[in-house]
Amino acid sequence: MKGLKDDRLNRILDGEEPFENLPRELLEDYRIYKEAMSIYRMRCEYIPSSRLMEKILKTRKRKKLILSFVLTGAITSFLLISLVLDILPISPSRTEVVQNQKPVVNEVINYIKTVEMVNDGW
Repeated sequence: MKGLKDDRLNRILDGEEPFENLPRELLEDYRIYKEAMSIYRMRCEYIPSSRLMEKILKTRKRKKLILSFVLTGAITSFLLISLVLDILPISPSRTEVVQNQKPVVNEVINYIKTVEMVNDGW
């Protein structure tokens, strides 16, 4: 019964059947449908005020600013810790060690790098 009611309501909405002399159930369904469509149309056409847009953008800017401060602090602390603990190859003590190596050690390192390049397929 529900399928027949839906089919008939669709035919009425498409203009295939006349609107006059409809049963009360179909008129109620038609009224609910029109009300739902008007609410949906209002939601689609809604444009927020400029004050609301400014408020939203202000909160987003504040969150981005806080995030950038936190990330900057984290990166800075990581770099300082790496310099203190001598983890990264950019630390001054590592560059001095590489410069003070004996020629035999340099030849061995160059040989190992060449072997790695050949193994990787050049």
